[in-house]
Amino acid sequence: MRAYLFMACLVSSSFAYAENKSWYDDILIHGFISQSFINTSDNQFFGNSENGSFDFSELGINASYQLLPRVRLAAGLLSRQAGAFDNGSPRFDYALADIRLFSNQHVSSGIYLGRVKNEIGLYNSTRDVPQTRDGLFLPQVIYFDKVRNALISSDGLVIYNNIYFDNGTLLMQASTGYPLADKNVEYAYMGNDWQGNLQNDHLAFSGMLRYEQNGGQWIYSLTGSSFKIDFDAKGSDTIAAPIGPGFNSGTMKVDYTVLSLQYNAEKWQLTGEVAFENVNYNDIGGPLAEMDINSIGYYLQASYNINTRWQTFLRFEEFQLNKHDWDGKKAARNNIKVSQQLAGLGINRAPIPAQEYYSRSWVIGTRWLIDQRFMLRAEYHKVHGAATLSPRENEVSSTTPKWDMFALSLSYRF
Repeated sequence: MRAYLFMACLVSSSFAYAENKSWYDDILIHGFISQSFINTSDNQFFGNSENGSFDFSELGINASYQLLPRVRLAAGLLSRQAGAFDNGSPRFDYALADIRLFSNQHVSSGIYLGRVKNEIGLYNSTRDVPQTRDGLFLPQVIYFDKVRNALISSDGLVIYNNIYFDNGTLLMQASTGYPLADKNVEYAYMGNDWQGNLQNDHLAFSGMLRYEQNGGQWIYSLTGSSFKIDFDAKGSDTIAAPIGPGFNSGTMKVDYTVLSLQYNAEKWQLTGEVAFENVNYNDIGGPLAEMDINSIGYYLQASYNINTRWQTFLRFEEFQLNKHDWDGKKAARNNIKVSQQLAGLGINRAPIPAQEYYSRSWVIGTRWLIDQRFMLRAEYHKVHGAATLSPRENEVSSTTPKWDMFALSLSYRF
């Protein structure tokens, strides 16, 4: 609601612009429906996937309206069922006013105001629509579905400036707003659903610098985001946590940077992205008292357009929760020692295994455009590690290190 009042004021001024024509002539509406089936050999991904899960479905409606010659309104309403992460409740992924301040053949600049998309990597701002994703799932080592809502958008504003050269376009953005942290973020960054609440009271900052050469044949991109989230313990410091003292109220500070490179040919597309994430915990205590995260994730992908209807891709992706402890070997040894020490005090806690600190996978997939509206996708993942899985769906002490996943989806757009 922080930025929507401004949009309401803009709506009240639309009648002068629409005086001589129907207001609905300038509305563009489109949307999509997608239903997926997921089966894993071990571990859970979007529901009880070991037995086959249909708990991943998406329904979205996007609309835009040219309110004034320099003002466009746009919104996207999404209903998403995704295992334990989302229950299908509709929400606005974005709802903004695009105010164009200046535009000519060399430069265009303006402001987005409202619930705005965060430009992280090449795909975050368009990941809602199945037809814009390279695969059924974006690479989980960078576009984490387990913290999706915190990455996808924020309530605030974006200042953008595009410069057009003879051989390319330079895109620049700077934004600030309040992140949309939810219970999934607490599970991902704190390991469980503790007594207490996350609060999004700190402004986040993000930026994008992207150069698209020769009409997008080459794309070079640097994006980043920095945000802080408060944890209000609400008395949980008096409750025993699994490894001893409970949590106190404190903050988590997250810095996320993504470097991207893409080459687009007539039939081929080669993409590589690498992400660096630093998470610092302040005053929260409990098992996070001495913990900071310095992770790295990357993927390399080759896509090939067989013809206008069929596409296939091959991808390798890797994530390391601690770039100074490859494959979590040191952390696993330390967890065994801590569990043994706690057992001597009468506290039973299973050690966190090494596979929780890394993930490596090969992914092969295909896409069939049945017609202009229907699309069928299938992909197979060969995975080693469990770092991209969420403790909301899996018990971290008992995940299986080597597992497979098959996924199939049917999408319709209108």
